[in-house]
Amino acid sequence: MPAIKHYRAFQIGPDGHVSGSINLVCGDDEEARREAAALVLIHRIELWRLDKRIAQFEPVPEATHQAATGH
Repeated sequence: MPAIKHYRAFQIGPDGHVSGSINLVCGDDEEARREAAALVLIHRIELWRLDKRIAQFEPVPEATHQAATGH
């Protein structure tokens, strides 16, 4: 039976503070990276497992501009 691991994806606002988080349960770090990358909309996402940052995902600048201007 494969082991499951618990991760947390934090949404980081423009001010650098956490504005939200999502719990993820995945089989390994790669699966967790794919899940967290899919969460990027207009803010940075940081993926953590316990006290270790696994990855950081930045929004595409064009998506950020479109969200801010509505175009």
